[in-house]
Amino acid sequence: MSSNFRPKNYTPLEVSTIKNFIEKSEKIKNIIGDTNEIEVKEVGDGNLNLVFFVESKKNSICIKQPLPYLRVLKDWPLTLKRSYYEAEYMKTHSEHVSELMPKIYDFDSELCTITMEKLSPHIIMRHGLINGITYEKFAEDISTFMAKTLFFTSDLYLKAHQKKELNTKFILNTELCKITEDLIFTDPYMYNKNNRWTSPYLDKQKKEIENNNDLKIAVSRLKIKFMTETQSLLHGDLHTGSIMVSENDTKVIDPEFAFYGPMGFDIGALIANLLMNYFSQNGHEKNPGDRKYFKKWILNLIIEIWNKFENKFSNLWDEYPQGDAYPFKMFDNKNIIKNEQINYLQNIYNDSLGFAGAKIIRRIFGFAHNIDFDWIKDPKDRAICEHKCTNLGIEMQTNFHKFKNISNLIETAIKLDSENVNF
Repeated sequence: MSSNFRPKNYTPLEVSTIKNFIEKSEKIKNIIGDTNEIEVKEVGDGNLNLVFFVESKKNSICIKQPLPYLRVLKDWPLTLKRSYYEAEYMKTHSEHVSELMPKIYDFDSELCTITMEKLSPHIIMRHGLINGITYEKFAEDISTFMAKTLFFTSDLYLKAHQKKELNTKFILNTELCKITEDLIFTDPYMYNKNNRWTSPYLDKQKKEIENNNDLKIAVSRLKIKFMTETQSLLHGDLHTGSIMVSENDTKVIDPEFAFYGPMGFDIGALIANLLMNYFSQNGHEKNPGDRKYFKKWILNLIIEIWNKFENKFSNLWDEYPQGDAYPFKMFDNKNIIKNEQINYLQNIYNDSLGFAGAKIIRRIFGFAHNIDFDWIKDPKDRAICEHKCTNLGIEMQTNFHKFKNISNLIETAIKLDSENVNF
């Protein structure tokens, strides 16, 4: 869908126009109640959308509206259709993981708004992790989310025609896929005016990346997977900034990049962001060693997430052997399927490592960065953390076979984190 897509009555909302917007929708008005006593705040801090919190005595809601351009770069046009893909993604997955996403109250196709529940007392997970907050229920929640969203939209569960019909709802989300194709798999590995990094400390490493042909081949292979493999309906941007958490609850938000792609892309995105948080922790310490135990928790969290995902995905396959991919009636010997499950999940694991590595490189040398690193005030301290993480990101793409299991990955992360970096 072209960025020229613009419904006739579309206009960006403002704090002053929210009341009128609510008054025109009986559905939303019934939820919020008397609009004469509402309090409205614009809270959007991302690159893509307007976000309003509306509170009344009766209820609280969140109104999200896309802008036809990138907020930080207004000459970069973006399709308004992305709100449709977000709403469709949440609708599609609501059958199996509704408790892990905010409730959707309304989708307005003219204003391209999504009205949903306002999450409270949740905060963006990335902010919590930067502050060293642990979330003991997160591994259980997010492994369930990934296992169910990926399995129930795959050929393992769906008949071929069902999956193709579902894919047609997302297949034209080409502009946001193109952003991913460029910003993750292409631009960081060459000169691009929008690239940025912690200069001058990382100048040498950036040049090494541009001259590393093995790495450029590896990321190109990942790009082909991203462009051609349609395993499952993906969130498309599953990182710690797209997850809101409280002590006992997890909610996944912002699936506007939704598309049919390789399962490992969603998993890899999450692993990458947890690894980046791990490597950033030294830069957030007030005193050396302050974050020692939190860093250990982050690494154990990664292990727990993968192991739980692997187990839950396998169990779903056992429980619902009805898709067209491996017809149940073909296999009398159940051990054959069990062995194939192991191979299938190993391939997902390998893909996840590669995609995670690409996500790491993108966030350190590309256009859009993570505040995990950016909030480290001293540029040299930041660069040391980023340099170590980059080395792991390169290894995860070019030598993923050496990480035969998730524990091998964590061992290497610990080793690289302990090394001295001299600029």
